[in-house]
Amino acid sequence: MKKLITLCFFAFALVCSTQGLDAQNIKEINGFASEKAKEIRKVIKIDNNQLEEVYQAYKEFQTNYVKLSDDIDGNQKQIKKLNAILDEKLKDIFNEEQFDKYLATYRTE
Repeated sequence: MKKLITLCFFAFALVCSTQGLDAQNIKEINGFASEKAKEIRKVIKIDNNQLEEVYQAYKEFQTNYVKLSDDIDGNQKQIKKLNAILDEKLKDIFNEEQFDKYLATYRTE
């Protein structure tokens, strides 16, 4: 009986620690998205609605990027695709002048 209780305790502890790691990743993703949105706001001069949309776009980008970051060399095609998707979302958010400035500042490929 003691072994069963001990096993259940360790299983519970493992589940709790896994959720803690996920929460940490979420904080890092949100922090990254917030920093990028604020940085873009300073450079491109966007309004509050655009700021929120840029934040959401970068949040989604970073969430998907973290999934691929374990094997960056093996996932180059997927990372380029993620960058293209991000650029398309930002193109929809920005006007033409803002998007051109974004490309000139942040895309050097």
